[in-house]
Amino acid sequence: MDKSLSFQELYAIYKRWVITNPGLVTDVETVATWSSYFVAGKINKSPIVSELVYSISKLVSLFNDRLIREAYGAGDPFYGLRDQIKLWLTVTHYCEVFVELLVKNRWGTRGKWTITTLLQVFKCSSALVLLFRFKELPLAHPPVAALQRRKFTEGKDTDENSNSFFTLRRSGRVIRRVDGAPAVAFRDWEPVKMKVDRPGAAINVRDLVYAESLHILRPLIHLAAMKVFGTKAWKQWLVALGVDIASIKLYSKYMKDLSNEQRLEISRRKLSLVLYLLRSPMYNGYSKNVIENTLASMTKKVPALSFICGPITQYLSHWQDIYFYMWSS
Repeated sequence: MDKSLSFQELYAIYKRWVITNPGLVTDVETVATWSSYFVAGKINKSPIVSELVYSISKLVSLFNDRLIREAYGAGDPFYGLRDQIKLWLTVTHYCEVFVELLVKNRWGTRGKWTITTLLQVFKCSSALVLLFRFKELPLAHPPVAALQRRKFTEGKDTDENSNSFFTLRRSGRVIRRVDGAPAVAFRDWEPVKMKVDRPGAAINVRDLVYAESLHILRPLIHLAAMKVFGTKAWKQWLVALGVDIASIKLYSKYMKDLSNEQRLEISRRKLSLVLYLLRSPMYNGYSKNVIENTLASMTKKVPALSFICGPITQYLSHWQDIYFYMWSS
């Protein structure tokens, strides 16, 4: 009797395991993702292997999210053109470093910059379609966010007020549940105030379109600047930083009127400006010595940190050489 399993049977077993053990699946994915960082420097061609492990772990996580959504009745999350574009942008985001390193290893620096340009043209053109056709702004990072599996599977992925209030169908009046009222000492006896999480009417949409267009076109602008001024020149660094600041400044005018998700994305972009400290020539001229001295000082004060600070110091320049020009942030 042939006990070998067909591909369909193996897939069914795997799907059932993912659906019934979302917590364990998340832990396995996390370990796989973090293992990509520890692979660096341990084996031959470790940067390529490290990025391959990272890319595979993220793609598997994306696939598992889809299985869980379908199993809990959410349907196919990537059915329409809009979602398909966002899916492919996310896949590109997870795989672009691996592809660039692989091409560089095979065809050298010229091949690396050629594939980099092609990837950025695809990403920018796709993002512009989302912006102008589907009014997607700001575009999240990555476009397809990781699923909050615990909330989703336990039915908790709802509005934070849903367990405390309910709305009458005919009148639309909001009524507080008996068990949703706060303690007497904290009651203000005011009518229930529901959280409205949508953009305000005072927004100048044209400004937001300009802001998002600058953010989307930033990679191509930076590539052109590096081509003209060189990868180590201050001018290309200032051009990229200037485009980022201009985009964020336009968004900042309307922060109070943006939705919560939009504000989070803009805040993430503001925080990502710190990464300019790791980009050439800032890194080579200033940041490198400061970071290395800080790590060395931490190691002297707390010897146990040498297990963390040591590898960071050893591979910092190598990582900077790979990631300093990336625009996914």
